[in-house]
Amino acid sequence: MNRPLPPDVAELMQSFASGLRWVLGDRLVGVYLGGSISLGDYCEESSDLDFLVVTAGRLSPEELQALEVFHREFLAAYPAARRLEGDYAPREYLIPEGTTVPVPRCKRGVFVPEVGAIMLSADNICNMRENGIAFAGPPPMEVLPPVSPDQVRAAVRAMLAEQPKPARRPEEQADELLDLLRSLCALETGKRTTKAQGAEWARRTVEPRWHPVIDAALAVRRRGTADGWDERTARAAAELDRLLRARYL
Repeated sequence: MNRPLPPDVAELMQSFASGLRWVLGDRLVGVYLGGSISLGDYCEESSDLDFLVVTAGRLSPEELQALEVFHREFLAAYPAARRLEGDYAPREYLIPEGTTVPVPRCKRGVFVPEVGAIMLSADNICNMRENGIAFAGPPPMEVLPPVSPDQVRAAVRAMLAEQPKPARRPEEQADELLDLLRSLCALETGKRTTKAQGAEWARRTVEPRWHPVIDAALAVRRRGTADGWDERTARAAAELDRLLRARYL
């Protein structure tokens, strides 16, 4: 069962879905909210609002242009829309592993009509199907394909195999560590996992001497600032990253 949403998020998403109905009309199949908020791990200071818009067929250049205008006006009217991150996927392109081709997406509230890579993966589809909150259209389980635990694990392994970008800011360092913990936990469970669940998994798995850096990363996420994250903590995070990758990957 979906958890109650913060009133500001509910209002934002209802307005977002209403605007999309006006722009896309019958081409709109569904609007779904997933990610941390659908799994009960939303942090107001740092979490994105991960969404998936499913359409009937590939959108025309005119429709893409209309969406670009809509997103620009929506962001001006709702500054919190900068949290919006998501994809516009034709229903027939959806597969358990994501989509068969790259699809338009939204990044920090800005619509991107042409994307060079497939951004959705099996863990995203699994999360949206099992936990997604519908703001338009039928329940996500009626629209999205089923995803097996092994397909989720394969997606996580592929993500972990990519060379991560150097994390320079303390907030990025903390987030990178939590992303790793979440991914390793997902390898064990075969399900989309939250950062809090990943941290709890790590606390059960690693030696107690690593617990302070895990707690520090969670504190940065909750506050949205890097207070208390110093050079010593950054070195400990990097060392724990190397240890876990060597142990599990």
